[in-house]
Amino acid sequence: MADAASSNELLRQREYEHFFADRGLGGTIIRLALSAAGQWVINTPLMRLPEELRLRPDQHWLDIGCGRAALLRAIGQRVGFNAPPIGLDFSREALRLARRDGTDQLGPRLAQGSATALPFANASFDLVTCGYMLKHLDDDEFLVFLDEVCRILKGGGLALIWEYAPSGSDTLDAWNRRLLGAEVRNPHLRSKRTLMHTARLAGYELVRDARLRPFLLPPIPRASIFIGKAPDGWTPPED
Repeated sequence: MADAASSNELLRQREYEHFFADRGLGGTIIRLALSAAGQWVINTPLMRLPEELRLRPDQHWLDIGCGRAALLRAIGQRVGFNAPPIGLDFSREALRLARRDGTDQLGPRLAQGSATALPFANASFDLVTCGYMLKHLDDDEFLVFLDEVCRILKGGGLALIWEYAPSGSDTLDAWNRRLLGAEVRNPHLRSKRTLMHTARLAGYELVRDARLRPFLLPPIPRASIFIGKAPDGWTPPED
């Protein structure tokens, strides 16, 4: 089982490195989408995070699958976090681009690592975000990822997750998988209901539809959820 997991991680890393480093049209589009300008197109609703979540400078933020860290920079500059937010990505090439994009010493800290074995201490973050990464994970890996996020969240912390979702049409979903297949083998498209059900199975006390919209491009539906860890000392009410 461990050998199979290691094999999946190796294949996934090769995929990441390939589409970030590809000098063809597909790689160029990916790199542009993950740039500062691209964030306003592919992550339009995320630009309202400081107001929607009332982010404070004293909070600690981790972005999993950060790519070029453009979202971290855009939000971090507006909030002015006391401690630099942290971006984690599996791809060395993505992190190389992120470091190249950095223009000052006040930007995010960057780390390479796996979403199913997060290299951080327990209860380290008030906020965890993760976008467009779940399509790479099978169902077992998704549960491991949720366990890891719960482990690193502080009591009362929140995680915001968004990903491409099914459209309700088998034909359209097959087309969307083909489009996404340019960057990942066998992409997993999960509905909001599936994301929320899995989060509840993982033991999260707070599970909500995040209702992130509108996403402009690409024209593929998204599902988004908020999940939260109970504050320290909280106990569920008795039935």
